[in-house]
Amino acid sequence: MSLHEVFKPVESVQFTDDSHNTYILKRISRMRLHSVLTDVVLVVEGKEFPTHRNVLAANSDYFMAMFSGHMATPNDIVEVKEITAKAMEVLLDFIYQGEILITEENVEEVFCGSCLLLLESVSQACCKFIQERITLSTCWGIRALSDKFNSSDLLNRVDTFIEENFMEAVNCDEFLELPPSHLGDLLMDDEIVISREEDLYELLLKWVDHNRGERIQHFPSLLEKIRLPQVHPDYFEEIIATDELVTEHPEVQEILAKARRQLYPIYPMMVERDDSKWQIARRCLRTVSVLLTIVGPTCAIYDQETQVWHIIASLSARHCPGIETLGKYVYVVGGSREWKRMNNCECYDPDYDHTVECYDPQANGWKFVSPMNNQRDGACVVTEGRYIYAISGYDGHRYLSSVEMYDPSSDAWASGAVAPIIERRQDAMVAVVENKIYVVGGYHGNTFLPTCEALDLDKNEWNFMASLSSPRYQAGVAVLNRKIYVCGGWSENEVVTASVECYDVATDCWAMVMPLPTPAAARTTFVNFPRKMIEKLWLKDIKKTGSEEQLAQPTKKDS
Repeated sequence: MSLHEVFKPVESVQFTDDSHNTYILKRISRMRLHSVLTDVVLVVEGKEFPTHRNVLAANSDYFMAMFSGHMATPNDIVEVKEITAKAMEVLLDFIYQGEILITEENVEEVFCGSCLLLLESVSQACCKFIQERITLSTCWGIRALSDKFNSSDLLNRVDTFIEENFMEAVNCDEFLELPPSHLGDLLMDDEIVISREEDLYELLLKWVDHNRGERIQHFPSLLEKIRLPQVHPDYFEEIIATDELVTEHPEVQEILAKARRQLYPIYPMMVERDDSKWQIARRCLRTVSVLLTIVGPTCAIYDQETQVWHIIASLSARHCPGIETLGKYVYVVGGSREWKRMNNCECYDPDYDHTVECYDPQANGWKFVSPMNNQRDGACVVTEGRYIYAISGYDGHRYLSSVEMYDPSSDAWASGAVAPIIERRQDAMVAVVENKIYVVGGYHGNTFLPTCEALDLDKNEWNFMASLSSPRYQAGVAVLNRKIYVCGGWSENEVVTASVECYDVATDCWAMVMPLPTPAAARTTFVNFPRKMIEKLWLKDIKKTGSEEQLAQPTKKDS
């Protein structure tokens, strides 16, 4: 009786040998090594590699095209160019065994060979290996390699590295060997991180001077890719406009004329305007105006574009300090700690490439600048755009009438140069309008003040102005259209108020206006914050909260 008669027709089993594929690969690999049934010899740099057409074609579209179709070669010996013998040996091992050892010594050859033979998985493995080893000394070579073989992933990664480390990368010798087209792409790149647009002009000169005879012809077209309207006018006129490379090229004069039309509306000297994107600062130099507030040691900024608060670096906890913005720095002045009056001053700088007495976003910290000559708690701190003034305040024993003036350029405080205030006070509000400093409200001992006095900076003279309708202190203050708005604050009844009074400097009159939605008293200032820093804070906060929605929506506790 046969087995067919014993078993029912419906009974069957599927058998799979898990070791079959491995066995076949090993067997075919041994056949190649011993030239068993090989039918084609690859010749690379004079070295012969006996192989099997079907194995090569099954693994590589390059070999499939070579050995099949109407373009197939009938030759038993085929010379393969644009690949090294060392790379071919490693790649043939991969084709026959499915494994490859990538090292720092062979990665470039293997990558080039895998791109030629269209071995996509090996190319990707090489890209990953290279991406993890991008440095300042290798970035330009890797960039050229990825561009040659059109490896988009590797190209994007190395371009990002160069953009983020641009000023260090351009110090490498390879930068001077860049072709004009690549340099032009870099000069147009909105993502490169620089401290100022002038740096790019100096880099262009350095590149041209490296081979002046051949490169001078490219100077006009490359110069136009620099955002000249973002250059400071003094640098533009004294350095760029007088450079011999500029003066000896008539076509460059047209570029300068176009730049002037856009440059001087920024620094009002001319009226003609061009709305070209040439006028937009590079991304690393763009800033966002944010509201900065301090509560104890906690410092936070409010981004009005996203309507989100971000906590930034904390500072020394202090009671009733003065706070003001000058340029791109925020200064927190005086105050007291555990009822001990202070004379020190901390400076916060949101720009990540400044190096003195400032905040560095990489370290996210505050640093001390020179202290005042007097301890001052609740002083009025304000700037007219050049100096910071600390007016009046309390030193722990007495109320001060003196005014100190801080010069950021020399990091020094000066006393006696500014006339003393008439009515000494603490926690008053202060604002500047048309070169006059207005000090409003505050208190002196148990007396709460509605008075207002103004310092004429041209005459160095104080005069009383119209008073508030009622005393208040620690209120918010802002200037809009030559009018001073005093918002909220504490009333003489020790109650936080929502009322807002508006002072018109032209008529010397106060008027009540629409109140705040809720009572408030806080020390705040506006500062231009680097946009890239805002984006980093946003991503950092999203990681903490888990989602953008959770970040954007305040909790009941927050509100």
